[in-house]
Parts: sequence; C-alpha cells; structure tokens
Amino acid sequence: MAHDPYSAHADFIRPAGHHTEMWRVLVMVAGFELAFWFAPVLVGFVLPEPLRTDYFEGVSAFATLMQFATFGITALIFIRLLRRVHHRGFLSLIGQTDKAAKDLVRTTVSVGLILLLLELLPPWIALSEVAEIRSVVRWVAFLPLALVVLVIQVTAEEIYFRGYLQQQLAVRSSSPVLWMGLPSLIFGLSHYFNGIGPADSLLYVAWATALGLACADLTARTGTLGAAIGLHLANNAFALLIVGIEGWPSSGLALFVYTAFDPSEFDYSLRALATPGGALELLSTIGVVFVLWLAARVAIRR
Repeated sequence: MAHDPYSAHADFIRPAGHHTEMWRVLVMVAGFELAFWFAPVLVGFVLPEPLRTDYFEGVSAFATLMQFATFGITALIFIRLLRRVHHRGFLSLIGQTDKAAKDLVRTTVSVGLILLLLELLPPWIALSEVAEIRSVVRWVAFLPLALVVLVIQVTAEEIYFRGYLQQQLAVRSSSPVLWMGLPSLIFGLSHYFNGIGPADSLLYVAWATALGLACADLTARTGTLGAAIGLHLANNAFALLIVGIEGWPSSGLALFVYTAFDPSEFDYSLRALATPGGALELLSTIGVVFVLWLAARVAIRR
C-alpha cells in the first residue's frame, strides 16, 4: 500500500467540518481583509505625532516593530470573528499544540541555518555597497523584541492562509489543487504591491506563492501549523534583520544597510522578466524557496 504523505491532514482539518457553509467562509475572508486594513488605521489614530508619521513611513526601528506588531490586532479580530461565525477558537487552527511547538523550533533553526549558508558564506553581501553596518550591540538588543513581533506577524498570516482557508477548503474538496493552491495564490497576489514595478511585483507574487505552497505542504504533512510558521518566521527574520535599504520601509532593524538607489534608473516593466536576467532571477527566487522547503522537511522528518 502506498504511503500517504498527507495522512495527518485529516485530523488537522477536522475542526472545520462542523460548519462548512460558504457564507461563513465569505464572512471570515471579508472580516480578515477589513481587520488587516483597519488595524494600522487604529494604531495611527492612537499614536501622537511625530510617532504617527514615523509609524506609517516604517523606516525606523520603532516603526518596523510597530508595523509587525499591528498584525496582532488583525489576528485578535479574526479569532474573535472565528468564534462567533464557526464556534471554534484559535487552537483549532493550529493542530496538536505540543507537536506544533516542536516543529516550529526545528524548522526555524534548520531553515535559518540554510539561509545563513545561502546568504552569508558566499560573498553575496557586498560590503562596498553597504552604507552602514549597525552596532551589533544595538542589533542584539532589539533582537528579542523583533523575534516576538515577527512571530505575531507570521502567525497571523499562517492561521488565516494555511490554517483557516486550507482547513475550510479541504473539508469541501479532497483536491490539493484547491485547498493548497488557492490559498497560496491568494497569499502570493497579496504581495503584488510590495514590488517597485510590474516585473518586481510579479517576482514578489511568484516568491510568495511558492512560499505559500511550501507552507501548505508542510502543514498537510505534519497536521499542524508549526513547520509552516517556522519556515515563514525564518524567512522573514532573515529579510528583516540582516539586510535593509537605507531609508526604505522595514529597514529599521537590519544589521547591514545598503545605499538607497533610484528605482527609475532600472527597468521594472514586464519586458524585464523576458530577459535572461529576469528569467534567472525568477528561477533563483523559486529555487531558494524549494531549498528552504527541503530543509524544513529534513527538520520535521516528513
């Protein structure tokens, strides 16, 4: 008999089987989106000037921490709505908690080490192009709080995309194309506006969709969100804490800060993706996610 790599998925999706009506799903999707857009407005409203301007610009360490912590408001609203609409709570989105915790730690460490090997051992960080190498003491001092807000941010996204959406779609259809593919595509498209132009934006979509598929697969293999949160956490921690661009959003906690550049000097149109360089960047982006997924699978032994 062939081994089913997703045998643990049945237990993970079971809590979603009690209330499967599509209207409930639509209410939850609308609720998450509204909460996502409302939370920054709420934080901006309560912050005094000049902290409000700093928060929305997102350049300083304070602003970076606050922006990622704001995902906690989104998560709290979503969990509250989940209890009202589906009559279940936060832990029903996580899976077996002790196993999730172990998978989270193992995956975070394994993927983090691979990222260090990929980014730091080869001389990819060109020190000649770095505008500032911040104080290691300062960086270490911010590290615990940075990791806390990153856990908040990635958990908020994972309980929605790989928790709620994956569960609700999986109890309606046995096809991974639906329950794995659709949330990952939505996750990818939600990153479109992170890019500078169409080409850069589509690279973000490709990367986020691939990351979503990797996290969905890990969730189905383990029956918990632990490995998905760990992969997402290690990826975001590296992007946030190691390299930033001078004066750009979310650069406040980076150890290495590159000199800012003028985006208008480069071609970010769609035709840039059709060049050998654009194709190579697309393949390398997806390839890195593939390597991280393999590292996560080794960590969780699935």
